[in-house]
Amino acid sequence: MIASVLVSFAVAGGAFAQGALLDRALAELWSAENVSSREDAAEAVARLAGDFDSLYQRLEAGPRYSKDVETGLIEESRKGKNGLRQEYVFLVPEDYDPQKKYRVSFYLHGGVNRAEPWHKGDPWWRRFDRSFGSEQISVFPSSWRGSLWWQSSQIENLEAILDRIKREYNVDENRVYLFGVSDGGTGVYYHAGKAPTPWAAIFPFIGHPGVLENAGTGVDGELFVENLTNRPFFVVNGEKDELYPVARVKPYLDAFERAGVEIVFHSQPGGHNTRWWNGEQEAIDAFLSSHPRNPLPHRLIWETERTDRFARIHWLVIEELEEGAASGRVALSRKDNGVEVQARGVARFRLLLSPRQFDLSQPIEVLTNGVSSYRGTVERSPETLLRWTARDNDRTMLFAAEVSIEVPSTR
Repeated sequence: MIASVLVSFAVAGGAFAQGALLDRALAELWSAENVSSREDAAEAVARLAGDFDSLYQRLEAGPRYSKDVETGLIEESRKGKNGLRQEYVFLVPEDYDPQKKYRVSFYLHGGVNRAEPWHKGDPWWRRFDRSFGSEQISVFPSSWRGSLWWQSSQIENLEAILDRIKREYNVDENRVYLFGVSDGGTGVYYHAGKAPTPWAAIFPFIGHPGVLENAGTGVDGELFVENLTNRPFFVVNGEKDELYPVARVKPYLDAFERAGVEIVFHSQPGGHNTRWWNGEQEAIDAFLSSHPRNPLPHRLIWETERTDRFARIHWLVIEELEEGAASGRVALSRKDNGVEVQARGVARFRLLLSPRQFDLSQPIEVLTNGVSSYRGTVERSPETLLRWTARDNDRTMLFAAEVSIEVPSTR
């Protein structure tokens, strides 16, 4: 009897110690400063994790956020992968409550054709001072000639800034919005077309997507119109704008709508300014409220000219283009456990499978260009779950399995 009790205490003590180690490993995962550090922390979690369901629930719940964080105006900078130092400012409500999930809005400024970057204390972000007192976290990145909004350095920059804020503040991952004015308005079209996954909706103000057609502007990569169909847009332009008047911008918006892009367009009588903003605020707020992000959309369209970047949207990754193809396109639609795919110029793609989207106890079937390219059950993998958690840092977009699919040859 005594021996049995001692064994029970030993087992319970071991389980408690294992649980404490897992708690510590998860805390390190959530506080890691970048993807690489999170991947290292994820390996430690994988070694300690128990059953898959418990781990999934812990990751979906996320960390316990602290009340003891900085609020108000916060000025920071970060060093990008290209070695450039990039300044940014963000505003956190003074009454920040860690039990509440906060909407986040990024604001991209205009006037990027300057030779030198902004520096700490510069007032570029004050053009958006209406964000003070808002029930959201407001973020103001910076751009200049060395790192334009329509270059991959800024995709990395915005994603890294959002990741940094997520580590410390309780962010509603499905209410992260992207605003831009003038050059910033042009820039948000680029982000919607090359890396839309983090954003719920796009707000281009007095910008012009046609700028992205001109290679002389330094644009990085191609903009494929159908990629814009994955996000809703609220667009404002001025009729008398000396740079981007409505008459020049509207044909592009009409073409986007014909391609299936959801656009609310408001024409203003003024010029190249945002004096109309207060009058539009009610409509902007309504659009924000009615357009949360779906982290696991049933339909996706994605086209890319390369696979080392610009290759992923949500649960679709284009892994390899056909030899000689200038670009590759995948359009997919999910119903229950089936996925229908139309692929062009793509040799291989990967699907990331979430238990919130698929019944992983049942077979998954993928039809590619009318041909069965995959059918079978998948194993829920803690390693897969943690690998994509490390990359995405998103409690609402967790993947338990993945399958890589060769596109059936039509030759």
